[in-house]
Amino acid sequence: MSFFDTDFHCHVLPGIDDGAANLEVSLGLIHMQAEQGVKTVVATPHYRQHQQSVARFLQNRQAAYEQVMAHAFPGMPRILLAAEIALERNLSELADIERLGCAEMNTLLIELPLFESYRKWMVEEIEEISYRTGMQIVIAHLDRYVDMYSTKDYSDILGISGAIFQFNLSAFSDRKGKKLVKQLVKDEYPIIFGTDCHNLEHRKSNFDVLAKQMKKYEPSITVERLFNGID
Repeated sequence: MSFFDTDFHCHVLPGIDDGAANLEVSLGLIHMQAEQGVKTVVATPHYRQHQQSVARFLQNRQAAYEQVMAHAFPGMPRILLAAEIALERNLSELADIERLGCAEMNTLLIELPLFESYRKWMVEEIEEISYRTGMQIVIAHLDRYVDMYSTKDYSDILGISGAIFQFNLSAFSDRKGKKLVKQLVKDEYPIIFGTDCHNLEHRKSNFDVLAKQMKKYEPSITVERLFNGID
């Protein structure tokens, strides 16, 4: 398992969120990832606190995972289970939030509100989650907010102590997104990538972009630590 063969963010589990609609799509995406060099998939179905309990989510996620594993194939990437956790007020008070993380990497993937301007409470909630759980916080698809957030907004988010910043590989096809990636690399922020794939049409796996765009990138010490002790 390494930075260059791990898809840190994707929606390949069947029938659990707005990602793979069924097992056929799920296996199609996983085959596509394998063909693009992915060795480890971090499956991150959406979790929204106001919609379901942690226990119900975990039950549904496990059932979806077992469907996939019943059709395992030679060369299939290893699948690690996690979640893309929607940031809401008082999320830091959610019992068992740690169970939504990727246990093997001790990470929690947090999604900032997509249709809401940046507010200070967002960083405060994230920092409280980090403090309470002791887990590594990963901010999902930071490139998604380039048309919403100001430089000051990004400065606040990038100032979250110990956070890692995940980018969708689609950022490289967007001028502003690509500029942000390159700037963070230059400034030596810890960054990771994911396909955020959902289906076999307009949101399919594009992991092959990573090797082309980041061939000279050396993961930061913080990112390298994610792999410590993982086979």
